[in-house]
Amino acid sequence: MAGSSGRLEVEVVSIGDELLIGQTVNTNAAWMGRALEAEGWHVGRCQVIPDTREAILEALRGAEARAELVLLTGGLGPTRDDITKHVLCEHNGTELVRHPDIEDRIVAWFGRRGREVLQVNRDQALLPASCTALDNPLGTASGMWFDREGGVTVSMPGVPYEMEHIMIHGVIPGMRNRLAKAGRQPEREHRSILTMGTGESQLAARIEDLETRWAGEGIKLAYLPSPGSVRLRLTAEGAATAGLDVARGDLVDRLTEWVVSEEGRTVEQELAHLMTSQGWTFAVAESCTGGGLGAALVAAPGASAYFLGGVQAYANSAKVELLGVSEGDLAAHGAVSEPVARAMAEGARSRLGADFGVGITGIAGPDGGTAEKPVGTVFIACAGPEGTRCVGHRFGRDRARNLGMTIRSACALALDEGRSLRADAASASQGVADSH
Repeated sequence: MAGSSGRLEVEVVSIGDELLIGQTVNTNAAWMGRALEAEGWHVGRCQVIPDTREAILEALRGAEARAELVLLTGGLGPTRDDITKHVLCEHNGTELVRHPDIEDRIVAWFGRRGREVLQVNRDQALLPASCTALDNPLGTASGMWFDREGGVTVSMPGVPYEMEHIMIHGVIPGMRNRLAKAGRQPEREHRSILTMGTGESQLAARIEDLETRWAGEGIKLAYLPSPGSVRLRLTAEGAATAGLDVARGDLVDRLTEWVVSEEGRTVEQELAHLMTSQGWTFAVAESCTGGGLGAALVAAPGASAYFLGGVQAYANSAKVELLGVSEGDLAAHGAVSEPVARAMAEGARSRLGADFGVGITGIAGPDGGTAEKPVGTVFIACAGPEGTRCVGHRFGRDRARNLGMTIRSACALALDEGRSLRADAASASQGVADSH
């Protein structure tokens, strides 16, 4: 329930045998956690349970005793093993009733796709009488909002994009209104920064005194490492939130050489922000990542404002023909080398007409390494208006990890070069202003 501070306590219950056996990754809980924390609400527990009556009833009783907002996902499909609606009826002492308007929408949904609508599909318009239906235009299973003593329980489909739509357009606005009517405001806030180039231990050693001070001020610091980067998250509640911006500023000042984003954006997001804000364009030439960098950049909307395209030049012949890499450099230094990475970056920049070009070549593994160039050897170059810079890396032996770290390191290099150009331009502009 709501704590003495008035904060909203939330519990997430994910239903599905496929989640328990690892057949499906529970991305819903991760997405919901981020969305709920962004609202300043406290997620106290997440649990995964099987598709059984007993498990669902037990989870509901426990979660509703602990949390003001309980969110269920899964078990709302048209097949016999989807029993969540029936268990919710039992739990709430109600029965299923048909909603003609929802049934009409389901029929239209199938009609637009040229598919036959079966009775089991129509029956998805049967909802517990005591719930308020939450619209789901992306599928056939409606969300269900239950007002109960001491809080709210919401059941949503497990399909990620359907759940996200219901959360964004139904659950979050509904809970905001409920809290506002009660005169309650979010009391939990976060600030975060993203660092690259060092690990947790070095970061902790650099800011040990700050952590000690913040503990006395009610500010908590969390280290959130991932391959190649560490996110530092500051959290405070109540009156302590007033000190978060100052704490973040102190953190940035102390760790400035490793800070990629002062706003907590990913390195890909930070690069996109820089390119679009400056009106610059970007192109890539990829060997070992095979298009992974380009895919990471276009994963977010708005990439067309700066990203022109890329070349996947896995074979040496493609490097020569598509990017203008010298056959002499390939023969003398090998495909995985600084000269080749530089030539790839410059080829991408010139042939696509971009302000910045990045070239990547490496040995992702698990095979293909030599004593001189072991698995994990990667060269990344960035060509821009001020020239070309290349950085060599020695990552590990895990292929997936190497590819991810290569993509993020390429973004970090381009970000660094772009910031350098921006700083030089600002300095030159200031010089001209001073001369007048």
